Amino acid sequence: MDELKWDCAQLVGVAHLDQQHRLHHKLVMDLLRTLETQPSDARTEAAFIDIFENAVIHFRAEEDYLEAQGYPGLVPHRFEHELLLDWFRDQMVQRDGPHARPLIQLVKEIGTTFQQHHATVDQDYATWLQARGKAAASQ
Repeated sequence: MDELKWDCAQLVGVAHLDQQHRLHHKLVMDLLRTLETQPSDARTEAAFIDIFENAVIHFRAEEDYLEAQGYPGLVPHRFEHELLLDWFRDQMVQRDGPHARPLIQLVKEIGTTFQQHHATVDQDYATWLQARGKAAASQ
């Protein structure tokens, strides 16, 4: 779990998006803590789905904001979101299959993947917003 520590230095500077990033991180960490002490059950599977639903809502909000700001990297950013959600959907489908991985392993992978996205792709638009003076104005 240590590898999923939140780095506040990686805030994007847009209050509602930073809040959503924190919520996503909290959902992942809460589920990991639960899975470290108990086996997967219907409640933890539901929490896993909540993480996906939160990602869908956040990605939409982020894309809408970036579109409104005229972000030139929106198309590849949106494509990355689609790839992440497609991968996540595949993982959800496999939850019912005979080769389903342990949920704790999957949640760690999802946390790491989304953390990498935030540290790279999201930071690209954060830098662009900051250069245009948009981030501080949107809070």
